[in-house]
Amino acid sequence: MTRSLRLLTLVVLAASAAAVPAWARPTRVALTRIEGDTTGLGKAVAGALDDSELDVISGKRVARAIDRLKLADALGDDDLVKLAAELEVDAVVTATFDRRGHKLRFAIFSSGKTAKPFSLAAAKPESDKFRKLVKKTLEAKLASVVQVSREVVAEDKPAKAEAAAPPAKAPKIAARDDDAPAKAPRVAARDDDAPAKAPRIAARDDDAPAKAPTIAARDDGPPAGTDQAWLTPSPPGAVHRANLAALRVDLGASLSGRSLRFNSTAPAAAPRPYKNAPVPGARIEAELYPFALVDPSSWLAGFGVAADYDQVISLTLRASDEMTVPLKITERRYSFGARYRFAFGHRSTSPTLTLGAGYGARTFAVDRSGLMTPTSIDLPDVDYRMFDPGLAFRLPLGGRLVVTLGARGFLVTSAGAIQRPDQYGTAQILGGSASAGVELVIGDRIAVRLAAEATQLDLTFSGTGELARDRDGDPSTIDVRGATDRYYGGTATVAVTY
Repeated sequence: MTRSLRLLTLVVLAASAAAVPAWARPTRVALTRIEGDTTGLGKAVAGALDDSELDVISGKRVARAIDRLKLADALGDDDLVKLAAELEVDAVVTATFDRRGHKLRFAIFSSGKTAKPFSLAAAKPESDKFRKLVKKTLEAKLASVVQVSREVVAEDKPAKAEAAAPPAKAPKIAARDDDAPAKAPRVAARDDDAPAKAPRIAARDDDAPAKAPTIAARDDGPPAGTDQAWLTPSPPGAVHRANLAALRVDLGASLSGRSLRFNSTAPAAAPRPYKNAPVPGARIEAELYPFALVDPSSWLAGFGVAADYDQVISLTLRASDEMTVPLKITERRYSFGARYRFAFGHRSTSPTLTLGAGYGARTFAVDRSGLMTPTSIDLPDVDYRMFDPGLAFRLPLGGRLVVTLGARGFLVTSAGAIQRPDQYGTAQILGGSASAGVELVIGDRIAVRLAAEATQLDLTFSGTGELARDRDGDPSTIDVRGATDRYYGGTATVAVTY
């Protein structure tokens, strides 16, 4: 068991090291509301970019940021600077719809400047041709504008610092003195009449270098209208896509059925099998990736923790010898542990693979307090405790539909009452579970998931328990050599992500 956990840890660390280059910085873009749009052009444009390499923010999130900043309806350059800083994006795309010409006129704002506007035909915005045209054109324009902006910011700082240095001012002052000799007598006359003003003129010339730090600070520091937060580099993946959520909580309903069968060499005296149809329960799951709250594209963002809990709401059975007594059953399971999530891309349609290891339990216990004779029911209680290494794969199919697959292995350390000497005794137990589901992503924060699950645990008894050896009247032989414990069902949950 220890060697297995060590091997899993080495696999996680090796895979995380290999996956570090996968998180390159995507271009983050905000799409504002299209002026004059009454036919859903904004959704069509956002949808066209959903499959691109861009990290796009649109719709309600942009509108909330504009309201929060109390910006004007007609966004000026100062407003766009504030909006870009608030949303932590590389560029803001604005657009206006010309109804007469059936054209969309776009403008890209980046690094304090608006690039030259351009237009696209928008006769059939619902067509694939329009979506492809929008995607191709905006990707190319944004790549050009953002790249140029980054190069200008990186290369112009030394040039601007030199332009602000004192020697650069000297030729300009000398030129002014040479170009306007006629003013010299007037200055001299003023000097004679008011000698106090001469030092003021000299002081202005000498103070010119003092302005250099101010100019340099503007070039290197926050643009006008922004706050000090601009000085902190924006996290490369500020938008938490559904596949890279920093926090996810699933809550909903479950169905769970059970089948327990024994492997016996004495068929006449073998324990009766048990089976119940799926019954309803409640389910809650949670995942937290704390580093993703700071930078979802960092390799550290893959480290997280997760937990889940599921309990049957109501399940009863009756003993064959005391049929009038309903016996309440407690059936529940839970697990918690560490996770590491690999993302194969930066788009919302990029698949992810999550490796995990933790600790879990599964309980099935009958309340026998109402029975006159507790042995009236020949069904052992179980309380499995186990380590559960596993993996989960999430595959978006484009748009909002996602397929999820998962598997876990169970390294069982104990099984509860079934292993007591008066029951079936010690046993070797191995098992696993598998799940498959579909998920519908709604907006930026909600997802609905339907999943089917199956679990199996195989028990091999060593023959030390009374019920394993003395069922046919001959305690020298093993009558029950093992058991197969199966659970099956599914879940329907609603997730909230951040």
